[in-house]
Amino acid sequence: MKKTSGGEGMSYIKTTINLKVEYKKQLNELIEEEIISSTTDGINQAVQLLLKEKKKQKYMKKMAAAAQDKSFIERTMKTQKDFDAIETEDFEKW
Repeated sequence: MKKTSGGEGMSYIKTTINLKVEYKKQLNELIEEEIISSTTDGINQAVQLLLKEKKKQKYMKKMAAAAQDKSFIERTMKTQKDFDAIETEDFEKW
């Protein structure tokens, strides 16, 4: 794989992938309609969306597990009470 530099501080790795014919056709249509600038741009946008969604799913799964953790809930509630107490204090005395 060959690294190349790109705009906006991004670096790229040149690689070969296999696309379904229908996906390539649809990417070409988006290029023709000037919705994306290139196949590379379209693939990078798609990968970015996929990674964002998968990270969100991973986070939600961890939060669901944390919601079942009694000690986590107790720590969270204590922290919330501490923050509530800070918000009601008279800061002019500080």
